[in-house]
Amino acid sequence: MEEARAQPDQASDQVDQGEGLVLPEALVKTIQHFAPDFLPALARVKDPRNPDLIDYAIEHLLLVGILSFMVKAGARRNIKYLLGTRDFIENLKEIGGILYPETFFPDTLPHGDTLNYLLERVAVSRIEDLRTLVMRALLRGRCLEKFRLLDTYYLIAVDGTGCLTFTERHCPHCLKKTKDGKILYYYHPVLEAKLVTSNGMAFSIATEFIENEAEDVAKQDCEQKAFHRLAKRIKSDFPQLKICLLLDSLYMGEPIFKACADNRWAHMITFKEGSMSAVFKEYETLKGLAPENHLNARDLSVRRKERRQTFFWINEVPTDAERNLNVLECTDITAGEKRRFVWATNIPIDANRVVEIANEGGRLRWKIENEGFNRQKNGGYGLEHAFSMDNTAMKSFYVLLQIAHIFDQLMEKGNLLRERIQETMGSLKVFSRMLWAELTHSVVNPDRLRALLARRIQIRFDTS
Repeated sequence: MEEARAQPDQASDQVDQGEGLVLPEALVKTIQHFAPDFLPALARVKDPRNPDLIDYAIEHLLLVGILSFMVKAGARRNIKYLLGTRDFIENLKEIGGILYPETFFPDTLPHGDTLNYLLERVAVSRIEDLRTLVMRALLRGRCLEKFRLLDTYYLIAVDGTGCLTFTERHCPHCLKKTKDGKILYYYHPVLEAKLVTSNGMAFSIATEFIENEAEDVAKQDCEQKAFHRLAKRIKSDFPQLKICLLLDSLYMGEPIFKACADNRWAHMITFKEGSMSAVFKEYETLKGLAPENHLNARDLSVRRKERRQTFFWINEVPTDAERNLNVLECTDITAGEKRRFVWATNIPIDANRVVEIANEGGRLRWKIENEGFNRQKNGGYGLEHAFSMDNTAMKSFYVLLQIAHIFDQLMEKGNLLRERIQETMGSLKVFSRMLWAELTHSVVNPDRLRALLARRIQIRFDTS
């Protein structure tokens, strides 16, 4: 069990265990605990609207936007339908009055179109700054330190995913899918970098939107081009962070190796024979000449099923680019199912740490797909839903979704509500329904919430 922040526990045992807390209280306290500057930062986002013509402050709208993703509204129009109760409006006023005493929260709920109008005009970078603020707070607070590989590297998985598709051109930046010279559809993919952990968390740390510069480009944007833009973004936002990138076989090549070397990042890249066939053959040859680089391991802890693993590795395999690679292979037999994994890495490998590098490093790349994209597509977040037809607002909605997902995971894996999540809810999807019910059908006690926010407590992560 990890202690998320090293603080003296001045709260009662009841609050520390989350007993008696309602979900809105736990949510506000969780955000304040892990990222104390986030909620004040909403009010500091530069508002481009005419102040004489607005009814809802920017912090009001952004808060509604994040909550709409947390309760899985699913569409912009559903904000009014799902959240438009008297109790929810009263909760916004009570919570807003505590967090933003200088801001007026009216007796009405903004329509989703009002939020869209704002996001069409706010620079996407301002919304991305909010996510960066949260992730910096988690890292500086050493909340994720126990999940580092070899007690050194934070694991960042990078992968692309489809986001939005259209039968007709949506904007000049659309990519198009063609077959036999015929356009099948237009689409907007993204390249995501998520900080992944062994206990199943996948926090969005940076996003690069894959899009064409203009309508009639000779060559479309692609995932590999976007990677280099994404790498610059990560290095700029987290210049000192010790990173190990987890990449699929698409990234096997000198440009990616060089980018990692230039940024002083470690990497683990899925290595398939067809990616760099000459290097792969060289590894296979050297493996037979180095029987000492071999380890058998047995683990009975994987879902109570016997697991046997065999590891081979070769350091300093030469490549055509005058750059050597370390190659690690793992053959895994669990419950009779055999799988083989091979990675190329710049991390030196030896018998003392080969198991950790493989199991707590390379094999965690799939979490960006399962805990990341799959949950956001099928868990009610609406990753593939077009929350706006405006290109700028579309991107900002996407980033708000990522922020909401971060907060959901902090609550799911934190211990404030562990008993309720395990015994009553059991999943984020059910958790979101409970949050919606308590936000829309009961009103928080402002005095109780003020007292809770004034306390310093411990929130520990479930590391299972």
